[in-house]
Amino acid sequence: MKTNLVLTQPQNKIAALGFMWNMLHDPLHTLTELACEKGDIARVKLCRQELFLLNHPEFIEQVLVKQQENFIKRTSEQHTQIILGEGLLTSEGKENLAQHRIFQSAFHRQRMEEYLPAINENTFAHVSKWQTGARVDVSTEMIRLTLYISLWLFFGCVTEGTLERFSKSMPTLTRLFPLAPLPNTVHKLFPKFIQARADLHQVAESLLKNSQTEGKGILISLLKENNNGQFTNEQIHAYALTFLLAGHEKTALLLTWCWDMLAHHPQVQEKLQAETDRVIGNRFPTMEEIQNLPYTNRVVKETLRMRPPVWAIGRQALKDCEIGGQHIPKNSTVIVSQWVTHHDARFYDAPYQFLPERWENLEKLPRYAFFPFGGGSRTCNAEHLAMTEVIVILTMIARRWNVSPTQVEPATPTPGVTLRTNKNVKLIVGRRDV
Repeated sequence: MKTNLVLTQPQNKIAALGFMWNMLHDPLHTLTELACEKGDIARVKLCRQELFLLNHPEFIEQVLVKQQENFIKRTSEQHTQIILGEGLLTSEGKENLAQHRIFQSAFHRQRMEEYLPAINENTFAHVSKWQTGARVDVSTEMIRLTLYISLWLFFGCVTEGTLERFSKSMPTLTRLFPLAPLPNTVHKLFPKFIQARADLHQVAESLLKNSQTEGKGILISLLKENNNGQFTNEQIHAYALTFLLAGHEKTALLLTWCWDMLAHHPQVQEKLQAETDRVIGNRFPTMEEIQNLPYTNRVVKETLRMRPPVWAIGRQALKDCEIGGQHIPKNSTVIVSQWVTHHDARFYDAPYQFLPERWENLEKLPRYAFFPFGGGSRTCNAEHLAMTEVIVILTMIARRWNVSPTQVEPATPTPGVTLRTNKNVKLIVGRRDV
């Protein structure tokens, strides 16, 4: 890829329509090709709107960190508010910063020790039900496991029917997400969308009602400690839904991608198992042991590089600015893509190969050549929790089970709201003789 710091690329109407068509049908390839052809700053004229794809770590840092106050979420991303309400994922500016500060303490690395028993116990109970030789739908299994863990961690309880209602409503909302910004008159034409959204809010209401009397979850504790009248009922509901979504879906996707990679790279699986056997053995892992699993961490980082659950971030410029010598007009859309940057051959040798060992020699990697959790004040608060949960689940399963693929090739990445597999990953499991 060339390093073109400034690019002026006139676009005619046909080219703009072609770009939009390609983005709708194959955004990963379209963005990658645009970056390869046009360099570090690619400008696309879309009717009256200008779009800039930034592909250099320095420019990505400008958007996410150094000039972050000038960039807000794009309108399309703000549509999440229609489903979730006004919460962490949808707020902006000072309000978002204040909310992040309230919840930041709950996800500090030092707090992970408190959450570890729930992760350990739920994982052990869940995978103990597997049978040797069984064909396991890992996609579904990881969704259910991480959802169950999230319910206990955030709410301190699991209300009757919660798993079923939540698991049923989320695929519908994900599939029909483009309907969110449309008027209610259009929503009425899609009763499944309306029902799924209602079910999701009823789940939140049920969890909050039971948690206030029984549970001691993270969310409930934080709301009690900080609620001096500043949280409306609508905001509390939005927080509940946000915590559920952010707390399990992306974690489940990352775990699914990890197992898909491990199944298709048995030599990597063997190294991970050997490290787990040596460091943890048959015990439940402690935080000290989790931090002493370098190879397992490299496996997770390499999966995050190749299959980042968040594959692109879009922002809208509030005012004119300049990045890398390029003028960015007010209201322009700026895109930074984890998928594109994580597969850039300038930073990663053989970028399309799964090589966890590469992380042994990437000390000088530019800061924003790897940014799976975003950056700046909008960095995912639950990053430490997600990484802890993924490491624990990987080690506890790897210690007890071998996995082998049912398909010749790994799953194909399918970009939507998140980077999903084109179909559920199904693996054959066999109990290890250890």
